Amino acid sequence: MSQIKFYALGGLGENGKNLYCLEIDKKIIILDAGLKHPSGDLLGVDMIVPDISYLEARKADILGIFISHAHDKHIGAIPLLLSSIDIPVYGTNYAIAILADLLKESKMDPNKYRLRVIPYNETVSFYDFQIMYFTTSHSIPESCGIGVLTKDGAIVYVADYTFDQNGGPFYQTDFSKIAKLRDYGVLALMSESGGV
Repeated sequence: MSQIKFYALGGLGENGKNLYCLEIDKKIIILDAGLKHPSGDLLGVDMIVPDISYLEARKADILGIFISHAHDKHIGAIPLLLSSIDIPVYGTNYAIAILADLLKESKMDPNKYRLRVIPYNETVSFYDFQIMYFTTSHSIPESCGIGVLTKDGAIVYVADYTFDQNGGPFYQTDFSKIAKLRDYGVLALMSESGGV
């Protein structure tokens, strides 16, 4: 049986600053790393980011960042993270392209970082668990959920989403892939959907 921990360094009970960690047998994967826009009374503050000091102390245990979609609430803190921790970042083609532009805006060369596009039909394997993506419907193209397939069952992470299937192919939920997750036995569903 695996030792599995889940904790948030931002994003719970607030709109933005999403950064969740899933630790499996002392190896950490990061699910999103976003920023929060300040309220009007925080004059001079451009953005609020999660406290990553815990991750800096555990950087040798981090396997990578997995992006659910390209909104800044979910990717805006990645430049900060990459400036102190050298880890790969995984996402859809669209999310990685937006992240590359964000790195350029932060005066960082995207070619110096390990940005990895994950096709929907592939999984990423680490030790004795795999990570898969499945499409979800959202207001941005190529939004996705993330399934972490452990020997004890699946952990499913889904950020903002709707069930509206009227958009084009880059906006539709893949219900067949979601249904396949049940074959692994779902241990936990971690979900957020603003406005629900």
